Amino acid sequence: MRLFSFSVLFGSILVLSSCKKLVPADKAFFIQSSNVSVSTNTVSNSTFVTHNITDFWLYTNGKFQGVYPVGNLMPIVTNGEKTKINILGGIKNNGISDTRISWVFYDFITIDTLIESGVTIKRPFNFKYNSNNVFVWQEDFEGNGFTLINSSISNTTLIPVYQPDAIGTRATKMALTGNQTLGLAESSIPYVLPTGSSNVYLEIDYKCNQEFEVGLMGTNDDLKPAIFVTPKNNWSHIYIQLSNSVSAGTVSSSYRVYFKLVKTVDNPVLYLDNIRLIHL
Repeated sequence: MRLFSFSVLFGSILVLSSCKKLVPADKAFFIQSSNVSVSTNTVSNSTFVTHNITDFWLYTNGKFQGVYPVGNLMPIVTNGEKTKINILGGIKNNGISDTRISWVFYDFITIDTLIESGVTIKRPFNFKYNSNNVFVWQEDFEGNGFTLINSSISNTTLIPVYQPDAIGTRATKMALTGNQTLGLAESSIPYVLPTGSSNVYLEIDYKCNQEFEVGLMGTNDDLKPAIFVTPKNNWSHIYIQLSNSVSAGTVSSSYRVYFKLVKTVDNPVLYLDNIRLIHL
């Protein structure tokens, strides 16, 4: 009797296992980025538009599917049906790896397609700034006059330099030598920025051999620090959230952006390029 019961049980397991194997797998194809870029367009009139897109935020048929590092395969489950794909670029907020967000200033890349299951599609992803953005200030140091100036309390001066390893031909340089201990640069005019919005950002390209400070300067010349940027030996692009600085403490009617370098190493040098102040 025990042998019979075991045989029945074993047979049932085999039947269930066989039935499970017969369930068809979801049909999917894959998308992979071959190149990532951001276009210059009428919304952003800078000569050079740089970026540091690290992730793709993927939506299929209106539903959020996940976040995928740039270059990774993104599975698109279709079950043999036409699929609408929306992809938004993702960035490191304030340059911090643990605070990755979707970059809402770009338009979605939309793909409406039907692809055979199992196929991998490699294609370039080109993002564009959306039409709702307000570009408050843009400076790429390619023209004759610059909108970033040296502050009156700065121990040093800003020097335009040719940088063959940067995007573009020219950048600006701030260096502290000898007894110089403080470098402070600011936007030449103040800008009105919205309070209560989380989407007030500064984009910059930079390289520096020591930490430097970025923030806002109110109408009373009071400094509101936003972030201390870590040193980078090579050109890097960072997205700096200014929302807290706008709304913190005494709110000013307008603000100048500032970059502050306080000497902590021998001969500190800061290079800046492709500045973009933006909000929604």
